[in-house]
Amino acid sequence: MRNPKGKLEICWSAEIIASNLDLLTEVLLWAPAKSLLKFKCVSKRWHSLISDPKFCISHARCQRMLNRTADALMLSNGYKSTPEFHLVPLKHSTKVPFFDYFNVSEVTIRHSCNGLLLCCCKLMLDKPKFVKTTQMKNDGRYEFRYVVCNPTTKEFKVLSPPKPAYLSLSLAFDPLISPYYKVVCICKGNSFNQNFQIDVYSSETESWSLLPILFEMPLGMTYSNGVFLDGSVHWYSYAETSLYFHIDSQSVKKMPMPFMFSWEGMDWDVMYFGESRGHMHLVLTKNRSSLEFDVFEMEFEYTGWSLSYHVNLQSMRMMFPELTWNFMNKHAVFSVLSIIQGEKDEEKKVVIFVDGRAMSYNLCDGTSIKICDLEPRPGRSDIARVPWHYEGCQAHPYFQSLVSV
Repeated sequence: MRNPKGKLEICWSAEIIASNLDLLTEVLLWAPAKSLLKFKCVSKRWHSLISDPKFCISHARCQRMLNRTADALMLSNGYKSTPEFHLVPLKHSTKVPFFDYFNVSEVTIRHSCNGLLLCCCKLMLDKPKFVKTTQMKNDGRYEFRYVVCNPTTKEFKVLSPPKPAYLSLSLAFDPLISPYYKVVCICKGNSFNQNFQIDVYSSETESWSLLPILFEMPLGMTYSNGVFLDGSVHWYSYAETSLYFHIDSQSVKKMPMPFMFSWEGMDWDVMYFGESRGHMHLVLTKNRSSLEFDVFEMEFEYTGWSLSYHVNLQSMRMMFPELTWNFMNKHAVFSVLSIIQGEKDEEKKVVIFVDGRAMSYNLCDGTSIKICDLEPRPGRSDIARVPWHYEGCQAHPYFQSLVSV
């Protein structure tokens, strides 16, 4: 005869947790965001708790403190009705919701930050139609708008840049620092020299800063790929120094670049600039045809860059002979999508796109695995099957989150 004692103890424990709001909150803080969305259906009490903005930001802080790696990488080219073929899953069965709730014709990801995305949307002002006299299709009128969204909860907010002549927008959000996000906008100054200005949007005030921050941009600085880390947005440069913007102090500061940029910078190609688990990385190469590149990591308090790894992908080429390494202008066509800082040093890897596939290369032992196939970019029928159509495409880390925008 079976003793139901163990089963009764489990049920009794579950009832205790469910009846104690503080205990229930502590348990739910550790659950993934997508699971919590399903848990809303358990009861009105659970729905009220999980929907509470205070719980959402507490959950984001808890997940941020765990310092986990991203769930997936989302590629920056334009999304239409479904994003699956733009997604590189880093964990099992990771899926991103459709962007159909935007009600726009095309969405391009510009930046991502701790669960939030900054997107550029192509908004149709009138429907396309056929012109009878020529029987040709008129694409209609459209305009571009920027949107901050949470792809997990499908919440979004439309933003208007502070000035028409803006150059780039970057998203800044860290729930451990503030429950509010910022958008950092670089605009051209009024003069004809290297003077620029920074305007900051705050979700707390829902407005742009009244007083712009003026600065002089170094020659060779790339302002389109900002990287948010430790409360600052960073940009790389092909010169000896670059810049980063510290948001709380509203100040622009200098950041050193690797030593080779001081005397032969343009001979090097920046293949990747990003961060993972609090580490900022820069990938440089001088000769792609050799399938080699160097991985640099920013040292403590911006004292310089250290060379962490020298990578030669010939081992991947031998391990996967079916891969086609197309060469154009003596350059092998492949992209470094991301550096993933694992929980342990031996788990550190680089994600590469080549021959229509996302591949993972372990930086410690040199082993390679296939992550997934990437379908051709939609809307490019003339080159739809060209395997290098994602060349230079930026990958954005995706984290599950409940934070509101």
